[in-house]
Amino acid sequence: MEHIRNWIIRARQIAPERYLLLLLAVLAVGLWLAAYLNLPRPLEVVSFSVGDGDCFLIRAPSGRNVMIDCGSRDSRDIGAKEIVPNLLILGVHKLDAVIISHPDSDHLNGYPDVFDALPVGMLLDPEIPDDLTQYQQVMELAKQKEIPRFRARAGEQLNLGGGVHLHLFAPVDPLITGTVSDTNNNSVVSLLEYRHARMLLTGDLQQVGERALLARGGDLHADIIEAAHHGSHNGCSEALLDVVKPFAAVISCNGNPNSAHPHSATLARLHQRGIRILRTDVLGQIRFTTYGKDWQITSFRQ
Repeated sequence: MEHIRNWIIRARQIAPERYLLLLLAVLAVGLWLAAYLNLPRPLEVVSFSVGDGDCFLIRAPSGRNVMIDCGSRDSRDIGAKEIVPNLLILGVHKLDAVIISHPDSDHLNGYPDVFDALPVGMLLDPEIPDDLTQYQQVMELAKQKEIPRFRARAGEQLNLGGGVHLHLFAPVDPLITGTVSDTNNNSVVSLLEYRHARMLLTGDLQQVGERALLARGGDLHADIIEAAHHGSHNGCSEALLDVVKPFAAVISCNGNPNSAHPHSATLARLHQRGIRILRTDVLGQIRFTTYGKDWQITSFRQ
């Protein structure tokens, strides 16, 4: 009995210290979790590796997701094989908006699988008159899915929340006509802006479209530029680079020399200016993240 009484006395003496230590540990964990949960999220842009095509995903700190183009000339089922699985891996289960820069299959043939897999808030496209079968199929599926469709024009913007905006700089009315490729020259051109960080996405804009874009003026400077038309010779001109002044250029391409994407002349222009070249055929999927100033760039190949 005396032994039990002594043990109880010792327990009473030690317990308060243990409770204090436990309380301090709980408070420390709670403060760490609170700080972690309140950390600002970065803006993230993913350039998917789709071969000869385009697909960009924008993930805003607010949680809103926007996809610009989704297609590949190298794969008819790029949506089911590559895009949808990668979206799910990234934790993307809804797209607040999708944009079709222009009605070419290598920029949109993956959208049907995306529409079937994820809810989509709205669709924007330049509404360039075109009877391409795949373009019409995408428009019909969007109608069946009751996805609201809007015409994309310069001067409009998407507010992605948290200080992130996507400004549209092209096309304008009336649309450009009489060129080698009116669809390319009327591509949607958008500028993604988050505080001091900016990225210019150009679709398949060619020289005629670039000249029209520059003639209209506007603040086009950006840290990163998408080399238009997969780095083709007729995009990403000296005049455009003079205005944008990027430190890096992303090129979505398959690297097949027979496709001329990217073209040696475009690569030379970028090299001469010391612009960092980021190619999906070399790096695979490329991710850009920023908290509003500097960009962090990572990549991986599957």
